[in-house]
Amino acid sequence: MKNNTPKIRRALISVSDKSELAELAAKLHSLKVEIISSGGTGKFLRENNIPFTPIEKVTGNPECFCGRMKTLSFQVASALLFRRENAEDIKEIEKLNIKSIDLVVCNLYPFEDIAKRPHTWDELIENIDIGGPTMIRAAAKNNKSVGVVTDPSMYGAVICDLDETNGHLHPETLQKMALEAFRHTARYDAMIAAKMEEEWNEEIKTIILSPKGASPLRYGENPHQKAWVYTDPFNAGIAGTIPLQGKALSYNNLLDADTAWRCCGDVAALCLNEFPASVSIIKHLSPCGAAVAKTSMDALQNAWDGDPVSSFGGVICFNQEVDKEVAEWLNKYFVEVIIAPNYSPEALSIFSSKKNLRLLKVNPYDGTCKPPVVRSISGGWLVQQEDTGADAEFKLATKIEFPLEKNALTKFGVIACKYLKSNAIGIFGASEKGFSMIGAGMGNPNRVVSMRQAVEKARENGHKDLSEAILVSDAFFPFPDNISIADKAGIRYIIQPGGSIKDKDIIQACDEAEIAMTFTGRRHFRH
Repeated sequence: MKNNTPKIRRALISVSDKSELAELAAKLHSLKVEIISSGGTGKFLRENNIPFTPIEKVTGNPECFCGRMKTLSFQVASALLFRRENAEDIKEIEKLNIKSIDLVVCNLYPFEDIAKRPHTWDELIENIDIGGPTMIRAAAKNNKSVGVVTDPSMYGAVICDLDETNGHLHPETLQKMALEAFRHTARYDAMIAAKMEEEWNEEIKTIILSPKGASPLRYGENPHQKAWVYTDPFNAGIAGTIPLQGKALSYNNLLDADTAWRCCGDVAALCLNEFPASVSIIKHLSPCGAAVAKTSMDALQNAWDGDPVSSFGGVICFNQEVDKEVAEWLNKYFVEVIIAPNYSPEALSIFSSKKNLRLLKVNPYDGTCKPPVVRSISGGWLVQQEDTGADAEFKLATKIEFPLEKNALTKFGVIACKYLKSNAIGIFGASEKGFSMIGAGMGNPNRVVSMRQAVEKARENGHKDLSEAILVSDAFFPFPDNISIADKAGIRYIIQPGGSIKDKDIIQACDEAEIAMTFTGRRHFRH
């Protein structure tokens, strides 16, 4: 089939990443393509014995302002943008005595690399490319006639096309490269905006969603759904973590792993002085176990005992190194993913017998990674801040006093309950080993159902006496029926946000049942 795209006769090459460039430039030279270049790229071509035309001979102007001005010019833009099929454009370009540029090879100043390492603000600003995006966009706009290459990974396809067509590029190649070009500049601009927002403490955040930062997953929530994970170039976390062993992480694994990581870190931050070890166990985005203790082994056992059935096949996160004792205990059970800041050599050896078990090595969540929460709806996206931090104020609402010695358990319970799906009820207990969730009800449209489930789960887990436990609700109680269930279960301490028009009735019900109740003034819905 005849190729109607223009032959590549002149190419402009200006790249910061020079990997694999020699082969492409040599191919262009062998096809008698005139290569135009500038600065560091010109030096590279000279060192590789590839002739080129300096950019100033095309623009008629020297490079100046320490390289800030090189390619920006009427001559270069015109050589890229004029329409090869338009008679008037051809007349104008001939009158202007400007020759066409048929291929742009350009990747941009390494803003991302600079932003990731220690840098000064001036250094960051100097690595914002201006001329590169202009050339890339101009070439991509005129993609019926002009090729644009923005990544060394594309060089092979270009060389293949040039060999097959004796110097042309296939139309589909031009289209694919144009799309990648606009993706490239869109991601580049988004990274700059995101870094400036971080520097200037802007509330509304740019969200960097680009195919360049995306990796395909085996499937989504279900096997018939396609899925990808997009990694944030500036914030470390779960998304970009590569398992030390085991299968690739699935869509559901990643969601549960992120929840486990955040929950484990959040509850640990409250209790590090007394109980330095923290463990969370997540199943379907809700904790089925959460505990803090003096050792990881104690925290693991307490967390697992919160719901042994649901913990089977769960995702487990530790805030301390996983050692031999923990590994031997876990090796008796089926779990999907383990997350920890480190693993002892003995632990790695033990886990190696389970080929599908994923092990993630990630530093504990410390609250500093706060990307916006994004959810899609028809016609748009909902974006909000993460629900971070502990409740700062606890206000007694009943006549019955809330013991001071339960304050630490209360704060632990509020944070752990925050991770339960609404409507959420969590029951939390203390022992000499530490704090743990002993029962929970979640994900129900009716808070009474969640209340009953939480009590039943605590009973099922062997906690017959709940008089020293505390019950935490993620939102206010709309009716006193919840208090009646708590009273019958023997619960004597309740934490809830308050704010219902029925608060007086709820308080009265607690006073009559001799239950102490505290208002936090802050709800923690999690839909």
